[in-house]
Amino acid sequence: MSSQPYYPDADDAYSQYHGRSPYIPHSTAAISTDSHEVKASYDDLIDEYASPYTANARHGTFNVETQHRRAASLTKKSYADVDTAAAGYPPGPSGPEPPAEPLWKRILPDSVACRLYVLTVLVETAIDLAVESELLLHMHRATEQIESSTGQNIGSADTKKMSVYLSIFVLAHVFQFAMAVDAVAARNTLQFISLTAFNTVFLAYSIIQIGEVRETLSNIVTDTGTGLSDIPINVLTTITPCVVGAAELIFILLGWKIYHEFGWKVYKFLGADRRIKKMYASYQIYDCLIKFDVFFWAGFSVQFIVLVLNTNDWEFYVTCAALPLSLVLLVEGHLAARHENKWMMATFMSGCVGAMIYFVYKLTKVLMYRNTEFQFVWRSLTVFSIIAIVFLLATFVYSVIVMRNFGRGLKDALVRKDNAHQRFGSTNQHNRMASANPNRMSID
Repeated sequence: MSSQPYYPDADDAYSQYHGRSPYIPHSTAAISTDSHEVKASYDDLIDEYASPYTANARHGTFNVETQHRRAASLTKKSYADVDTAAAGYPPGPSGPEPPAEPLWKRILPDSVACRLYVLTVLVETAIDLAVESELLLHMHRATEQIESSTGQNIGSADTKKMSVYLSIFVLAHVFQFAMAVDAVAARNTLQFISLTAFNTVFLAYSIIQIGEVRETLSNIVTDTGTGLSDIPINVLTTITPCVVGAAELIFILLGWKIYHEFGWKVYKFLGADRRIKKMYASYQIYDCLIKFDVFFWAGFSVQFIVLVLNTNDWEFYVTCAALPLSLVLLVEGHLAARHENKWMMATFMSGCVGAMIYFVYKLTKVLMYRNTEFQFVWRSLTVFSIIAIVFLLATFVYSVIVMRNFGRGLKDALVRKDNAHQRFGSTNQHNRMASANPNRMSID
């Protein structure tokens, strides 16, 4: 019988290992390697790692101080007097709601740049109103004095026209102030830019007004004695462009700051959705066009009623009735876009078409009879009618754009904006109730 080579198996190697191990007794290591049915016990491995540390195990113990130490600069505070009975979750019923803030606090802007802007518009409006009122008073008192002394009616078309122009200039300043407050309250960047351009038109008109007022009033108004003050007319006509120019410079300086501030405030409630932001930009343009339509419609109607029409003319009563109806139509257009009402928007668009036909008819009539019936007022009526037609065309185009955006999420974004604006400045009585425990952290 041939001999076969011997190869140690795993059990043999394991037995030889334990035979040399100083941790295993000799009797345990003397296990027969011929028996393949007996398996080695692994309890010795468990005993090896479960045995306690010895002196030569090269392990040491360290005393670790577990007491929390405070910095030397901090003083220990006792919380024994803290009343934690009210702490708990969920919070209890809230107390009475705080009183609503007054209207002027909600309108007053919360930033320095916006406050300076509104203050500048207010000062400009106050000074220009005082100057224009003084010019009107000069003219009327001088006319009354001359008529009472001579017994003749010297009221001419020029004086009547100048009275209307000065009155429209006053109304334009009041309109500008109202639009400025509305632009700050609504965070309307486009409206702020439009008002800056509108103030530039004021500057140009105030410069042109210097020569017209001096020429018209030089024959009937003396420099002193006919107004509330002794300021000469030449000085009064010079004050207005200086004030408007200074205000325009301040608007430009504040423009960059207000532009970025409005953009950030709009971003906070619209988010980063470019689609919503694009729809909101169209909505702002549309809303701004409607507001300027109010001024140019009213300005044209007032000039036409006072300077052209007579009380015995049927067109006088039609124009007087059309003025408030046109204002109601513009309000309807604003509400239609705000509440996304297609029927109201369709009615408003039909009214815009009718208004364009009306202004085209008036413009044609003014140009046809500019040498007879409209000799003294055809220039201003032409300017107002052309501007009104241009604004109506733009309003009609943007009304179509806004109506196409109905139902795409802009209405919900505007509702969130209004709700956030109503909650601004309010206090919650129980928003910190669960944080009364001084050892807890709260993210408020």
